[in-house]
Amino acid sequence: MKQLTFFLAMAMALVTTAIAAPLEQPKYVILITIDGLRGQMVDDPLMPSPFLKMMSRDGLRVQRVTGIPPAETYPSHTTIVTGATPAQHHIYYNRPFLWNKDTARISYWWADSIAVPTIWQRAHEAGMKTASLFWPVSTGAPYIDYNVPEFWSLDYSCDQMEYIKPWCTPAGILDELEQNACGKLNTITYQAGSLQRDGRTAAMANYLMNHYQPQLMTIHLITTDYSQHALGTRSEQLNFDMASCDHAVGTIIENLRLTGRMDSTMVIVCGDHGFCDYYQTLSPNVWLTRDGLLSEQPGGDWKACFYSSGNTSFLYLRKADDKKTLRRVRRLLDNLPERERAMFRVVEKEELTAKGADPLVALALEPIVGVSVTNTRTGNVVEPKRGGTHGFISGQDTTILIAYGAGVTPGSRDSIAQTAIAPWILQQLGIK
Repeated sequence: MKQLTFFLAMAMALVTTAIAAPLEQPKYVILITIDGLRGQMVDDPLMPSPFLKMMSRDGLRVQRVTGIPPAETYPSHTTIVTGATPAQHHIYYNRPFLWNKDTARISYWWADSIAVPTIWQRAHEAGMKTASLFWPVSTGAPYIDYNVPEFWSLDYSCDQMEYIKPWCTPAGILDELEQNACGKLNTITYQAGSLQRDGRTAAMANYLMNHYQPQLMTIHLITTDYSQHALGTRSEQLNFDMASCDHAVGTIIENLRLTGRMDSTMVIVCGDHGFCDYYQTLSPNVWLTRDGLLSEQPGGDWKACFYSSGNTSFLYLRKADDKKTLRRVRRLLDNLPERERAMFRVVEKEELTAKGADPLVALALEPIVGVSVTNTRTGNVVEPKRGGTHGFISGQDTTILIAYGAGVTPGSRDSIAQTAIAPWILQQLGIK
């Protein structure tokens, strides 16, 4: 706890210097993440983002928010609400590494997996109401008064919205939102990646603000992540998705103005990570299976395994002190064909530790821009494929932050670390 207190104090000092103290303290803070938000999505005049352009022009714009390893939705969202790195908050990836077992249908859903305090907890302890909509790693969060978490059933044939209702708090809140704000939610009206989802999320946010007045609300908009993964950073579908997210933000701002709360509310919009295009994939586990270090299927015998999460492959050893196997992996990497060796750099444990990655990782492989890594174990090491990816160690996929409304000093700042966002939000709310 002393280490965390020191860390937060340092983060507060850094962010106060980088962003500056507020002119006036807002009564409410609404934090909105747009999944995969890049600066170009706001700055490009052809990108349909008029509300974000207005907020960027009239509010505070941070040009570069440097993420954590890996810059991926679940660990990044947890860093945003804790000010901590994955090594401290313990949400290392979207899906946990399960030691050579299949992780395809498991995610870090539960809030009690977070090992450090959150801004929800700090605000709740300060006597403030809190609310959250579809925020990762928020299921079962005791410090969120009005919570509809990001959560789903492993049985994909079931009605997902009915499935999550028992996990929404207080009991009956999702029924109340469907009746009074957003209409019936189902696979047609609220499908992941659907344009309808963003607008309905904004309607829920406005209802909660108008009827319950939470001083802190967190909202996750996800549509732009889907199109960028599938089609890369430039597509007609991304334009549709960006318009959808921007309209959701604008709907929230309009509601604040209509209800007379804009002068007392700070709206913060940021991404969890950026995106980079890729044109081919690299599958480092194929090297390990060919060398006899890893079974071809999860669950078999193994000595080493690369876990590709985001766009970095993290090496785990079955026995953490197995220096012989680690040397064998290093020799394997050193002796690769030049074409394959040129597609990545080795990230040593010292760098991973300094940036807050899982302390059990022995080393990692970070591909060059244009290459995406996979967990495939058999077949070709390199395959042609196009799309978008994120999760670099070196920050090629940075995101942005825009703050607008009460307490905001208009202007532009160059960069902050993602770990600085949580203490800055607490500062806006007057929480020390």
